[in-house]
Amino acid sequence: MRAPTYPKCSQAMKEGFILDHTRNGRLPSEWVEGPPQHSFWTGLRLRGKERHKVATFRCPKCGYLESYAMEA
Repeated sequence: MRAPTYPKCSQAMKEGFILDHTRNGRLPSEWVEGPPQHSFWTGLRLRGKERHKVATFRCPKCGYLESYAMEA
């Protein structure tokens, strides 16, 4: 995806990601379909749910963040 331009500041936004900390390390965020459902064993139920990596863009002038759920 090409970096969007933030209309308020007219600046080209810079791509990055939101970091999630887990017991097993650090991972980029993912978008998961539907509301969160608790799972005793894994914390959240994810089986059968649509998932997409999240790309986040930042305006270098004002710091505004905008995120997109990217197609695989």
